[in-house]
Amino acid sequence: MGGCLITYILKREERVKMNELFELLSEGVTASHTIAKVKACLLKNGFEELMLGEEWQLAHHKKYYVNLYGTNIVAFSIGGASKETSSFRIAMAHSDYPNFQLKPNAVMHTNGIVRLNVEIYGGMYQKSWIDRPLGIAGSVVVKGKDAFHPRTLLYKSDRPLCLIPSLAIHMDRELNKKGALDVAKELVPIAALSADANLFGEIAKALSIQEEEILDYDLYLYNTDMPEVVGLDESMVASPRLDNLTSVAAILANITKTEVPDGAVDVMAIFDNEEVGSLSSQGADSELLPMILEKIGRALEGSDFSLTNVLQSSFLLSVDVAHGQHPNYEEKSDATNKAKLGSGFCLKRSVGQKYGTTAQSAAVVKQLCQANQIPYTIAVNKTGIPGGSTLGPIMTSHLPMPCADIGMPILAMHSTCELGALKDYDALKDVIRLFFAY
Repeated sequence: MGGCLITYILKREERVKMNELFELLSEGVTASHTIAKVKACLLKNGFEELMLGEEWQLAHHKKYYVNLYGTNIVAFSIGGASKETSSFRIAMAHSDYPNFQLKPNAVMHTNGIVRLNVEIYGGMYQKSWIDRPLGIAGSVVVKGKDAFHPRTLLYKSDRPLCLIPSLAIHMDRELNKKGALDVAKELVPIAALSADANLFGEIAKALSIQEEEILDYDLYLYNTDMPEVVGLDESMVASPRLDNLTSVAAILANITKTEVPDGAVDVMAIFDNEEVGSLSSQGADSELLPMILEKIGRALEGSDFSLTNVLQSSFLLSVDVAHGQHPNYEEKSDATNKAKLGSGFCLKRSVGQKYGTTAQSAAVVKQLCQANQIPYTIAVNKTGIPGGSTLGPIMTSHLPMPCADIGMPILAMHSTCELGALKDYDALKDVIRLFFAY
């Protein structure tokens, strides 16, 4: 038994260390950290950085990326020359996830105890954050060469710094019956038991700066749990941030390796702020991606290039997690469309246009899968249970091109720890690889 246990532990640790998904889940604790990891991977794989405000000199069989705000990124790989006008194969996902963001002037002193003033970012499941050791991470903005050029530094605590303790059940026998919690009262993290504890002194020390250099910050709490392989058959992954780092990892793994067909440009677009509506300079509900596609086309084909002319020959994959069929709540699933974990990735449909998939675009994805034996299921919300939307309908309102919404099915979406099947991630990677290579 002891030998089996050692073998299992070594196998699990090796998988966590080597797998690109587990690395991103472990390191991408905020949108900024996710994009930093993505950027490092792109550079390692030969991508060149471009500046949006400069003229682009692009070449066939070359790879590039644009990183504007630190929480979003657009990368693209150019195939060989063709007599036909270039078409785009775009796969997009989002870098953010529901969590707690520290407010300005976040430190509160109450009877010698240090607490943190936070607000909820996105539609989180609140109770899942209670009684867990929580780290602090994000961006710290400090003085730069002048007022209009401050510097942004990435910060991630190397240990848990706070916890949101629950009230003991003995003191409120109705706790298990309660729904939403009072954020300003019941979801306030405790960071220290001594009044002289200094959060921003701790951050400044870690960043090798003086505390007075800090001008502002975008800091968040994060679950310090590591991704784990779960199950007697080691078939599942339990981790924070499966929504939506599974999608980011699957796209990144393919944009860096897939050989692009002649006349095509493969594009990876990772946006921020999906969990709060996407209407921002770094979100999908902006003109950023159309601007970049226009610059790519003009750099390759000259001033006569028209983005409008290539929209119908291009294709967009909106990649985001789906609601898996919950075995304890089967009544929450659609009668005939059940996204069972371990049955493949999901092709997502919605009569209310919450997803970008149409019958025509679904047919494209289905043919790719059927010709290559990639497992998939159809994900449709049960009538009367509204689901969330994705980037698909948002982006196609700016770029009216064929679009399909796909993603890995998971359970406990928007909890601080979510559950998925490793086979479904593999299927998602496989279909994106074929999409980019087609």
